[in-house]
Amino acid sequence: MITYFRHLFVDSWAGRAFAVLIFAAFVLWGVGDFFTKLGGAPDASTVAAVGDRKIGIDDFNNAFHAQLDQVARQSGGDASSLPQQERAQVAMQVLQGLVSRAEALREATRLGLVVPDDVLRQTIFDLPLFKGPDGQFQRSRFDAWLQQNRLTEARVLSIFRDDLTANALVEPLRVGAKAPAVLVRHAYDFAAQTRTVDLVSFPFAAGPAPAPPDQGTLQRYYDNHPQQFQAPEYRRVKLVLLSPQTIARSIDVPEADERALFRAQNNNGSVPEKRSVQVITAPSEARAQALATLWRGGAGWPQMQAAATDSVPVALDDAARATFPSPEMGSLAFGAKAGEVAGPLKTETGWVLLKVTKVDPAVTHSFADSRQALHDQIAAARVRDLLADRVQKLQDVIAGGGASGSGLDQVPADLGAVAAEGTLDAQGMTQAGEPAPLPGTDAQRQAIIATAFAQKQGAPPELKQGPDDAEYALSVEQVTPAAALPFAAVQDRVRDAVVADARRRQAEQQAATLFAAARKAGGLAKLPAGTPGLAGLVHQPPFGRSGPPAGVPPQLRQIAFSLKVGQSTMVPGADGFVVATVTGVQHPDPASNRMAYDRLQANLDGSVANDIEVAYATLLRGRKQPTLNAQAIRSVVGP
Repeated sequence: MITYFRHLFVDSWAGRAFAVLIFAAFVLWGVGDFFTKLGGAPDASTVAAVGDRKIGIDDFNNAFHAQLDQVARQSGGDASSLPQQERAQVAMQVLQGLVSRAEALREATRLGLVVPDDVLRQTIFDLPLFKGPDGQFQRSRFDAWLQQNRLTEARVLSIFRDDLTANALVEPLRVGAKAPAVLVRHAYDFAAQTRTVDLVSFPFAAGPAPAPPDQGTLQRYYDNHPQQFQAPEYRRVKLVLLSPQTIARSIDVPEADERALFRAQNNNGSVPEKRSVQVITAPSEARAQALATLWRGGAGWPQMQAAATDSVPVALDDAARATFPSPEMGSLAFGAKAGEVAGPLKTETGWVLLKVTKVDPAVTHSFADSRQALHDQIAAARVRDLLADRVQKLQDVIAGGGASGSGLDQVPADLGAVAAEGTLDAQGMTQAGEPAPLPGTDAQRQAIIATAFAQKQGAPPELKQGPDDAEYALSVEQVTPAAALPFAAVQDRVRDAVVADARRRQAEQQAATLFAAARKAGGLAKLPAGTPGLAGLVHQPPFGRSGPPAGVPPQLRQIAFSLKVGQSTMVPGADGFVVATVTGVQHPDPASNRMAYDRLQANLDGSVANDIEVAYATLLRGRKQPTLNAQAIRSVVGP
């Protein structure tokens, strides 16, 4: 299935006002073809034009960075770690989406599609973001949001009107789209299939204690493993960091703006009661009752998640009553005591039972107590307007310092950058064994450390892009090479390492012997009762691809789904080795979890509908090719 952005805007309606995204991406162009089309420049503030419809550089910049952050989160990294080729691919997808959206709006205009004012008005009135405690649209909330995000009412109405117009054009194309039944069945079997295994664990610490090593053994180990017993390399660095967070702290927010947000957002300081709950939605009342009995019997949340193979376990943290999926679930959660299992309760999605894990009572904050948080929230919304200009100024200052690196000492105080200087090792620790007080988030600090140990001493500082839209530059002032520690100073550490190594070899030999026997016999269960190590045999309950039960290493889960029944394997873990045999493969009947099957059907139906949209976008593109501004695009994406 083609994967692309279904919605015209980012996830939240608030975000839609900043990043007008896409109704179809991954359309037509390949990466190479895309960049060959970069040509004329409509104007400096426009990245592309489709006829008389223009795509502004701000819209592209916001959409690009939003999608870049999402891609980085999915890969478990940060935006700064993405290679340039992947950044270019993201830029291509985002720009294609924006162009497709412009083409859709152009086609809607040609067909005479018009969104009535009353529909537009009701759409905005229905947004929870702008509703007061009585559930009605509150003009003061809307005005405060406009002021906080520096948007005009006309701009917001234009964005929402375009959203509704494009939806009116493409939504009829999606009606009736259906994924083939055989595709849904195969996808369900892949996702819901479970396996059972027999396993024996060989913990490193469980074996008999090895003989104490003599002095000669310790000396040989020390000589053969010098990297384990040395003082690390230290580097003295001077750096400057500029990020949305550091800029936000330098922004002066008028008190009137803070008070307006305080009134609109907090209902004059009143914060409703919030609760953290663990929720399980079961397919039937009988199944829900069985899970409730297990839960009330003392089972913990990990055990309940493992047991709810045919249900949907979800944890909701710090949720107000109004944020629950249904009023009935909210009443159930707020009617239960902390630690109590409530339900089951029949809802539209299934039979719900839940456990309240935390209760935060309703509180009233004064304006003075909330002022810093209000400042931070307003400032954070205004940072993006300032970021590009501040980055350029920082670049100019650093470049002006030349090879000497003196630019790091000349950064203006009103730029919103943070400077630091000190000595640290490659793990970010000082010579005193404490974390170095580096500025920024954890991801930003890791990027700074990596650069500090990749850059040569005396090299001129260069402005680098870091995680979360940060920019930083540094110079390496001094390098203290790693040095071997005297044997006498680390003798105890050497002894511990020798013993640990002996325990690991012992566990590995025992596990390898049992693994060879199990493979020859056709499984652990077929070995004679007196086989060494077999006394610790455990019959694990079924587990799926999404997560094994306690006691099953993650490596075993991956391998287990590639083995046939009766096949054995041996895997290392953090604390020992595991020998396992796959004893069964379960293919759940869709009727046993109709809710999950229907959800998968709906997702795949949506993918088919997406493909239809892409085909329609292809048709529209053939009518009017866009004009792209290469210089404006590269100013956002980079060279």
